[in-house]
Amino acid sequence: MDERDAIRRCLDGDKDAFAHLVRQYQAQILGVCLRMLGSREDAADVAQQVFVRAYRNLGKYDQSQPFGPWLFRIATNECFGFLRLKKNQMTAAGTEVLEYTPDPDEGAPALLDRAEDQERVRRAVAQLPPQYRSVVVLYYFEELSYQEIARQTGLPVGTISTNLYRAKQLLRRQLAQEEVDPGEASAGRPAAKVSGR
Repeated sequence: MDERDAIRRCLDGDKDAFAHLVRQYQAQILGVCLRMLGSREDAADVAQQVFVRAYRNLGKYDQSQPFGPWLFRIATNECFGFLRLKKNQMTAAGTEVLEYTPDPDEGAPALLDRAEDQERVRRAVAQLPPQYRSVVVLYYFEELSYQEIARQTGLPVGTISTNLYRAKQLLRRQLAQEEVDPGEASAGRPAAKVSGR
C-alpha cells in the first residue's frame, strides 16, 4: 500500500491503514522531536501525540500536497507547544541535550572531535530559544533546505534565514564564554574566540 492509498483508506474509516503511515514516518518524527526537545522520553511522548493529532486532523490534509511536510509541521508545532509548557522546568545547566552537533562546514562553530567539545555544543544548542533551535535542527540535522523548512514551519524563508543567522551568533557567543577561565574573566581578560564561518 502506498502513502496516498493509506490516506484514502484512513479517510474512509480504515483505522489500520494509519499504521502504515506511522511505520513510514515514525523514525523521522521521533528524530525531529528528540533534537528539538533533547530528552528521549519527552520526544517519544510528543512523537506519539504528533501521530494522534495527525490522525484526528487527516480530514484537513490537502491531498494535492506532500504528506511529509504536513506531518513535520505538526511535529514542529507539538514540540513548540511542549517547550512552552515545560519552559520553567528546562535547566540552563544543559542536562537535556541534543544528540548531534552542527556541521562545521555549513557555518556552525568549528569544533574539534573531542567528546567534551561535542558536549559543549549539545548544551549550547539545547539552550537556544525554541525558534532558533528549531531551524538549527531542521537545517543542520535534518538537512532541509530553507524552502523545505518554510513548508514545515509556515515561516517565510527570510525569517528562517534570519533565525539561523542569529542562532549561529548565539552559539558562537555561548561557546566563546565557556572558554574563558573564571579566574581570567575576573581579571578582565578578553574571551577566547570560537572559529566559525
